[in-house]
Amino acid sequence: MKRRVLWCALTLSLIITLVWPVIPIPSATGRLAAIPTSSPDFLSQPLALSPNDIAFLGQAQSVQYLITMRDGARLVLSVIDGTHNRHAVHDPSYCFAGAGWNVESKQSVTVPSGNATWVSMVKDHQKSEALWFFDDGKHQYTSSIEYWLAASMRRATFGLSGAEPVLVTLRSLPDEPVQWGRVRQILLPALGFR
Repeated sequence: MKRRVLWCALTLSLIITLVWPVIPIPSATGRLAAIPTSSPDFLSQPLALSPNDIAFLGQAQSVQYLITMRDGARLVLSVIDGTHNRHAVHDPSYCFAGAGWNVESKQSVTVPSGNATWVSMVKDHQKSEALWFFDDGKHQYTSSIEYWLAASMRRATFGLSGAEPVLVTLRSLPDEPVQWGRVRQILLPALGFR
């Protein structure tokens, strides 16, 4: 009897291991495509991903834009959907460090429906700032653990537990000042992150 139970458990585990990954899960690519390219408050132009970015993302989907706000501030917007490679979605501070930036300061700030992390960085005597958060379509947060739990729950429920969280990063161009209050109050809602 014990052998039969063990063989049944092994067979079930094998079926789940082979079948689970091929069951399609709704992705957030529709959200990436729905990001507006202009409004009265900003204009944007698509930026191509570098070959290194494409290799790193693997099956993850991403869009990147150069945003010019009405006040002249310019930022790079990156949004990553990790539905098919959640390992590509993580705290971007690691990527900043990998690109040679040293994070001087980091703090939590409020955004329209939650919180974000703002960082100030320096590299070769140039300064840059960034704001990042995970967004599930309802609220923004910065906890990697919360992201992993939400993404894992989506996989376990075949996408029925909610929308796939995306990673949103806004980064200023080197030595170009940005009014982050305006970004949080005006730009983020205009981009659809309410």
